[in-house]
Amino acid sequence: MSIHNVTKRIDLNVGTYCNLHCSFCYYQNALNDTSPRNNHTTESAKNLISLYKKKGMEALELTGGEPTIRSDIVELVQYAKEKGFKKISVITNGLRLASEEFTRKLIDVGVSDFLFSIHGPTADIHDEVTGVKGSFSKLCKGIENVKKAGVKVRCNSVVTGKNVSNLYYVAHLCFELGVDRFNFIMFNPIEQAKGSIADENIKYSVAAPLLKKAIDDFYRGFEKMIVRYIPLCQMGGYERFVHNIHQVHYDHDEWNYYLRTRVRFPFYKWLAGVFTGYILLPHFLKIGNSISENKHIAILNAHSLMNKIKTTKCRKCRYCFICGGIWKEYYRLYGDKELTGIEGEPIYNITEFLRKDIHGY
Repeated sequence: MSIHNVTKRIDLNVGTYCNLHCSFCYYQNALNDTSPRNNHTTESAKNLISLYKKKGMEALELTGGEPTIRSDIVELVQYAKEKGFKKISVITNGLRLASEEFTRKLIDVGVSDFLFSIHGPTADIHDEVTGVKGSFSKLCKGIENVKKAGVKVRCNSVVTGKNVSNLYYVAHLCFELGVDRFNFIMFNPIEQAKGSIADENIKYSVAAPLLKKAIDDFYRGFEKMIVRYIPLCQMGGYERFVHNIHQVHYDHDEWNYYLRTRVRFPFYKWLAGVFTGYILLPHFLKIGNSISENKHIAILNAHSLMNKIKTTKCRKCRYCFICGGIWKEYYRLYGDKELTGIEGEPIYNITEFLRKDIHGY
């Protein structure tokens, strides 16, 4: 494992304001807040774009909230292009992309791929999750417009208790729509999402067999198909399709958590995170890895320590170091009865299961 494999993609969250009301959203308390407290000004967004480029990032991902509803979205994309970003992405719910003219404008100024959020295979299910009638049809139209323009389409689908029984059909729909890369993301009961209603939560043991079935039937139809944030022990035989906290750092479609943590947190908190995460590194890794590589792994360890828990079963599992455990809130709700620690020699190579053909290693 070498530090040059770490992703050089970074996200810029332009603000929490959104034109949907997804029931699982992490920013439920700030969706309608247009104040500077939760939303960047044009100037502050440009300052971050410049900073990220100076720090060596090559791909910029504009996210929110919903970035396409900003009046300066075209200006921000143009600015990122002028600063020299090789790739510029927009994470979107697709509503505004239903306009072919608007889609074309974003592509013309520099957007090289779009990441759409899709949460159901039909209008009834998707619109219920998003809280806006007609959002599904606009999403599909947006994907069609982007595909027509010859630009890459990625899709995320959050797996919750409300849509888990339909996740197979979501994968099928994305296959039919010609989506290039597809991610299932397990609902994360982290601090910002605690306001979500109870039936958003989903047990790993319920989702895992359905995820495996979808992978079996559709993964060959995508450039890449990934499941994020599910314990590796639940996905036996499918580990190469799983990205947890540690793996996303080495997926070039995902964000550089080392830099984003440095920017988002006060220096003393960031430094404490790096120091704490470094302490957790096995001694032989501290000696064998470069300082830069250890810093990157350390911040991922700190992230897991802050948000997750490793039970006795986790600590006895050979995947313990590369998996990260389970969310603390998940453990409070369900405990660890589902976990089936995998016997064998511990694995310390975070990229052990990453597929070389889709990550460029």
